Amino acid sequence: MRKNLCNTVACLALVLPGFAAAQPAADRAPEYWWVNKTEGGIYKPPMRPIWRLADMKKMHAGQSNWSQQIILDPEQDATYNSAAPGTRFGTKLHPDTPTVFVVVAGEMNFNVEGQQPLKATRGSIVNIMKTTPFSFDVAGADNALWVEVNPTNYKTAYPADGPAPEATKGAKVVKVAFPHQPGSYTAPNKLHWNTFEDGIAKCAPRGPQVIDDHIFVNPLLGYVNPADNKCGTGSLNIGSGPTQDSFAPRSTFGHMHPGPAEWWIVQVGQIRGRFENAGEFHAVEGDVLYAAPMSWHEMAAEAPSGPSVRLALGGYNLINMQNTDAPRRQAQRPQQ
Repeated sequence: MRKNLCNTVACLALVLPGFAAAQPAADRAPEYWWVNKTEGGIYKPPMRPIWRLADMKKMHAGQSNWSQQIILDPEQDATYNSAAPGTRFGTKLHPDTPTVFVVVAGEMNFNVEGQQPLKATRGSIVNIMKTTPFSFDVAGADNALWVEVNPTNYKTAYPADGPAPEATKGAKVVKVAFPHQPGSYTAPNKLHWNTFEDGIAKCAPRGPQVIDDHIFVNPLLGYVNPADNKCGTGSLNIGSGPTQDSFAPRSTFGHMHPGPAEWWIVQVGQIRGRFENAGEFHAVEGDVLYAAPMSWHEMAAEAPSGPSVRLALGGYNLINMQNTDAPRRQAQRPQQ
């Protein structure tokens, strides 16, 4: 007998605008489906709707070097980090999983096996494949700030010709033997991409820059004022605002994803996030927004001039399931 998927949780009719971020929803006819919708807006620490960089700096006042856990959910493990110039992080590799660094401020040098030395600055996305040894250090005159993103339950190995790491709780450090080979990149993945230098300045087409095992990274560029878009087209005027419409957190609005959470690092400008049962939040450069799993949410650019970029992250290339109770106005293109 076929199982009735709607026997315990209410089902909603949703619009699927498209199955690939690179293919805009406006180019596809809507389709209607039923899907289970559990209650949104459920945040389990350390997750919260917004992590403000200013608050984290206050939490770690007087410290140049600190690490703050901001996400630890079924898909991803992310920390917000700071370190002073001259700080070095020795060679290591992740045997089974990739890792991504998003540089918020400062200057960082990366040495990645099989690649040329890399200098990463504000706006850099550094994508390191699994089984690839890497090390990095902080350069320049100011503290570096970055977000490190890993799949949940990732593991780390360190060269045995160096000092042994400290044992984690409930474990002990042992010496093992295995061969390694640096992971290879397949499009769109690449070692380095900078939102300002490679994206905005070069009018790069929109689309994800990382699609890997449990790590998805997509820079989303919006302009409140279309005249600020120097690329000469309207294609990047996505998710724009501000809007004066009323907002009720317990209503049906925006879109959701079928299970995993989505979150964003504000790379420049101002971003508004509306989240089911949580409220409306306004973020600036360096802040992190997080939509809990199965939550209705809606994002918008808010900077009155210039670009606003929200770097969308998650475990997968998520499908935007648009609500049918309060569909978007035709002038607004659905976006992650």
